[in-house]
Amino acid sequence: MDVDENKHSGGEEPLNNTITTLQRALRSSNLEDAKKLAVKKETAKNNDHFGVLVSPKNFKALSEQKPHFRTKKLIKINHKDARFKLYFFSVNSIDIQNQLITGIYYDISDGKWKKDIYPYPNFLYRRGGVSKKYKRRYRSFVHQCKKKDTCFLNPSSLGNWEVYNYFNRIGSLKKYLQETILYKEPDDLFNMLEKHRIVYLKGMTGRKAKNVTRIEQTSDQRYRFRYYNASDKKVQTITFKKQEEMLSFISNFYKGKQFMIQKAIDLLEINNRRIDLRAELQRTSTGSISICGISARLGRAKSPVTTHADAINMDGLFKFLKLSPAEEARLVIKMENFLYKVYRETENKYGTFAEMGIDFALDQDLNIKFIECNSQSAKVSLYKAHGDKALEQSLINVLLYAKSIQREKRAKMKKAN
Repeated sequence: MDVDENKHSGGEEPLNNTITTLQRALRSSNLEDAKKLAVKKETAKNNDHFGVLVSPKNFKALSEQKPHFRTKKLIKINHKDARFKLYFFSVNSIDIQNQLITGIYYDISDGKWKKDIYPYPNFLYRRGGVSKKYKRRYRSFVHQCKKKDTCFLNPSSLGNWEVYNYFNRIGSLKKYLQETILYKEPDDLFNMLEKHRIVYLKGMTGRKAKNVTRIEQTSDQRYRFRYYNASDKKVQTITFKKQEEMLSFISNFYKGKQFMIQKAIDLLEINNRRIDLRAELQRTSTGSISICGISARLGRAKSPVTTHADAINMDGLFKFLKLSPAEEARLVIKMENFLYKVYRETENKYGTFAEMGIDFALDQDLNIKFIECNSQSAKVSLYKAHGDKALEQSLINVLLYAKSIQREKRAKMKKAN
């Protein structure tokens, strides 16, 4: 589940409404500065500019010399293994008119983060959302990048409802899905509860499970409503006696946004902590798909979600399941086949991905159930369950995959000349 656009009040920003620092520099620059900018545009043809799109908040943190530890790792690995001209930018630092970007880079010589003017990237790696205010600018940027043959390493967000409907039409994936409908009227919810007793409500988009809630119809015809309150870091439980009270709460919770109703998975549990799994898959330098790691996530007690959770590797999960070596091997093969199918079918619709996070679960009978795909995984569970080395390898894979594409492009250019 991804979000590319965080909705908030206020309309879209007109493309010509903001005069950026870069635009002001262009207007006041002398001939020498203009030549320098022209050179920067020309250097994009070397196919070595790697742009990382981050949120304005993270861009500000970099300018204040406060990088996230994963960002520092990416810088270190790029310097050692890929040697791209790596820069970070946010959507509000893009100059659509001149097709240039005010980016920020790490100067290894003095250990400081510095701003510079860059051409549009040859490789675009999305690591941050785009707010409604800048949606129009981002669409224009993507359109311009496509004309320049930019390689999109994670080319699309993967909305829950759209992906579900797509997979539901694919015979080899349909068996992994839970019944899911789009909420349109109260009867949709109560019919699903009558049929399944426990359902999940999920937003069409969202991150960190903030739009996910669980509803259980109890034996005395009450409704137990649970969600994880990220700001309070608590599981909130509310019991409703009347349908009208619950409907009013749901309306306020989702604030008019669309949401889905999904049959609950009968998840494995350890000490009342629900378990699901996150797999990190990536393309390698040869273009093949590799499973970088599968992590079992343990939610807080009674929490409907496992996002804010502990994570263990598969050895830890198998120890709990008490499977024989043969049973473990069969289950691993089933999971790997499922993951490769999801990855390839997603690419068939949305284009080639350098990496993808896939959330799935095992029910009480160890059947595999699909949950969602993520095009911008933060790899938190990978790091918790598999450690520093696995996280670093996941970053190496992305950079070396891009490097292989760079070599192909340069070979084609050389052949054409």
